[in-house]
Amino acid sequence: MTEAAWPITLRVTAVRSQNPRGFGGAIFTGIPIDASGSVLDACAYIVVKANRAVLGATRVERGQWWRVSGRLVERRSVVDGFALVEQQVEADVAHLAMPSGEHIVNFIAENPAFEGLGSVKARRLWERFGERLYALLDAQDASAFGEVLTEQAAQRLVEAWAEHGQTRTLQWLQVHGFDLRIGRKVLRFFGEEAQARIEEDPYRLLSFTGKWTDVDRLAKTQFGVAADDPRRLRGAVEEACYRLFAIGHTAMATSDLASQVVPLLGPPPVGVRWRDLFSAAVSEGLSNGSIVQTPHGLQPLGALVMERQVAKAIAERLTGIGQQLLESATVDEIIAGVQTEIGIQLNLEQQNAIRLAAARAFVCVTGGAGVGKTTVLQSLYRVYDEAGVRILQVALAGRAAKRMQEATGRPAATIASFLNAINDISFDGPTVLVIDEASMVDIISMSRVCETLPPHVRLLLAGDPHQLMPVGPGLVLHCIMQVPEVPVVELKTVKRYGGEIAAVASAVRAGNWPTVAADEMAPVAFIPCEEKFIAGLVVELYALDAAHSQVLAPVRNGPAGTKALNQLCQARFTKDRPVITCWNDEFEQPEYCGLNLGDVVLCTRNLWDKGLQNGSLGRIVRVEALPDVSPEDPERVLAWVEWDDDVRRPLTRDMLDDIELGYAVTVHKSQGSQWSRIIVPVTNSKLLDRTLLYTAITRAQTQVILVGDLEAARRAVHAPPKARSRKVALDRALTQYLAREDANALESA
Repeated sequence: MTEAAWPITLRVTAVRSQNPRGFGGAIFTGIPIDASGSVLDACAYIVVKANRAVLGATRVERGQWWRVSGRLVERRSVVDGFALVEQQVEADVAHLAMPSGEHIVNFIAENPAFEGLGSVKARRLWERFGERLYALLDAQDASAFGEVLTEQAAQRLVEAWAEHGQTRTLQWLQVHGFDLRIGRKVLRFFGEEAQARIEEDPYRLLSFTGKWTDVDRLAKTQFGVAADDPRRLRGAVEEACYRLFAIGHTAMATSDLASQVVPLLGPPPVGVRWRDLFSAAVSEGLSNGSIVQTPHGLQPLGALVMERQVAKAIAERLTGIGQQLLESATVDEIIAGVQTEIGIQLNLEQQNAIRLAAARAFVCVTGGAGVGKTTVLQSLYRVYDEAGVRILQVALAGRAAKRMQEATGRPAATIASFLNAINDISFDGPTVLVIDEASMVDIISMSRVCETLPPHVRLLLAGDPHQLMPVGPGLVLHCIMQVPEVPVVELKTVKRYGGEIAAVASAVRAGNWPTVAADEMAPVAFIPCEEKFIAGLVVELYALDAAHSQVLAPVRNGPAGTKALNQLCQARFTKDRPVITCWNDEFEQPEYCGLNLGDVVLCTRNLWDKGLQNGSLGRIVRVEALPDVSPEDPERVLAWVEWDDDVRRPLTRDMLDDIELGYAVTVHKSQGSQWSRIIVPVTNSKLLDRTLLYTAITRAQTQVILVGDLEAARRAVHAPPKARSRKVALDRALTQYLAREDANALESA
């Protein structure tokens, strides 16, 4: 049904998409209101599609009033089995009748001083008074709000505003079109100085949002910043430093920085060369300390501080006195006793690792998968116990921390949880902190750990530099192992598995491409396949032994990424099974959650209160019926999942953002886990390198099948690991600290 629609005023209830096709515009829903803001029909809502020509530069936000005209079309569709009827307007004209006021609404709703008011009452105040709300609040007249609030609530409002109100700043944020999320951060950081500080240098907003294009546009359109303004150049240098840091570098050559800055600035004004102005911007950065010149190149101040924090902590432990915990003979007796008790002969490498950790306050224990690092820790802990040393265990990922706890029988936590609880942890007396999977620990996490630890706490890093490097910036284990003074023991003898998987893994780890059969029944197979057929073949191979298989993909996106593979697996295995639904408040009806009975699911965040970690896998074994009416309780049970620890737990609505299909997971998610049979799609991805393939192969116990681009895999294995391309300076910083300690020792002699 189509008819002409005269102009109608809508209050925006939700924004479905900003800039939906990359050309501006928005798609939003609104309810019809009259001139006073009263809702005309509580059950009606209209979907508005407005392009850039209609909206201009105005951003649509929840709570705004829009005057819209255009063609009104009734659209019917079936979404996951539910009939859906929507009134849609392709807007010819759209005028902003009233700004959203979301800054003041959010300020009142989230500030504890306005307790009891909340977002609903705050939004009603804005809708009733609009811009006059600021003046009324400043006037401190509680009676003015009588038609919206009770007398008690109105009095609380004006009293709280008198103490905490920021009329000028909130109005300024609104007038300049700040995104609510950014405005909240700016207000929290600068307070009443926000306007002055941002007007002084709009590029300070880069600290509150990661989008250069948004900040640059705002600076030029709202604050009149010229293309060659020194503030813009400084901002571009800051953004370039951040981008290089985000992809892993803590140090950079001037040419690398310039290659990032120039594209940000765009075409230069006539007669201007960016590289000339770039030099001046870098010089200013060096003079004000935001960039530091080091022997490794330029370093952002933050990266420099973090690396020096770590280097200093390690140097203090390497040069401290009284590091030997027990006499050598006592350590040897403990080793002999452990071997008798567990019935395993520790090899010489493992015994040396135990002796070294007993003698030094900082030690690295490295080695590939299956070489017995966990056995070393179990044995070493007997030494620590004998010496009266308290043991703290951490790992980067929740799965690794859980495995560490299960293997040693002692508590373990993620690094994030450890740091969050640092004020509740006692470091009195001899203590050691053991960090597992240390190859994946970035400089940010390590610097925070080193900053919080007292100097007497020993450190032991266990990991494999040939596995995946940190997702975050910097390198820790890789770097410090290169410093000659750092005690390192490498375990080389594979104990957990052998045969063809061990041989192939060792070859890949060393950068040699092995001979691999194309037989899907072999212990290790590589089946060449065109990219367009990879996903389908992976699903077919998975189906041959789904109960014992796991797909490990290098990437999430693309035709052979985890997203596509999970959708194909769901379509193959559970498309006709009962679906999980939850209540949709906007449409007032149940909606499909994207999960079916029998689906394999993945937990993507540590949910310690529910006994789940980031990387936990399970299968949906039961679906609960959902009532046809009434809003959904966030803790209402939607389904039941049998998790990989053999515990059946409820799946509730508040968990849905952290649960996704898990037939295929990324290789990064797999680190620290094991499966009987794994299948790895291989494409020519920028993430593909030998450490990724090595990590994937070593997750398998009985069979590995790689599917896809054989030449891409061969090139990745022959090429240096991507970790070597990271520009870092931790090793040099540590060398400098150690040299300084040696010089101080000579002066004291």
